[in-house]
Amino acid sequence: VLFGAMGGVQNSIKGFDLLREALRHLRGQCRDLHLAIFGQSAPKNPEDLGFPVHYLGRLHDDLSLRIVYSAADVMVIPSRQDNLPNTGVESLSCGMPVVAFDTCGLPDIVSHQVTGYLARPFDTEDLAQGIQWVLENHVRRQALSDAARAYAVERFSYPVVAGQYQELYAKLLL
Repeated sequence: VLFGAMGGVQNSIKGFDLLREALRHLRGQCRDLHLAIFGQSAPKNPEDLGFPVHYLGRLHDDLSLRIVYSAADVMVIPSRQDNLPNTGVESLSCGMPVVAFDTCGLPDIVSHQVTGYLARPFDTEDLAQGIQWVLENHVRRQALSDAARAYAVERFSYPVVAGQYQELYAKLLL
């Protein structure tokens, strides 16, 4: 499981406390569960969540980000508020399903049970169910991964976004 945000563990808007609670629901249900956190270093006294937690620090280049996204099975974005988080778009671009709350701009990134899972807003049990739903079935996870990459290319690739800007500017200049 991957979580990433600059200082996100301390930023209540990013919802790490909600992720922590969701992961508690998964104790003993998901074999070999690991959490990787990027965007900050390990605290002096890391919390024991009952499974390994890996703090990756700040990643400063695209290659490092792609390696981390590609190494994980699911990206979780438990944000209370977020417009269109880069971590979601980047995850999909690397073919990684995203589990998030069905709120703010996250439904613009995640297509429920197609590119990931949208949990009821701030319902940690449903968030845990979404994480488990992605992780429990390898064939499903691969289908989600393939759909995530295709969705990212279709909606967020440079040529697509540039074309949308061109259309907007053309309309504004008329």
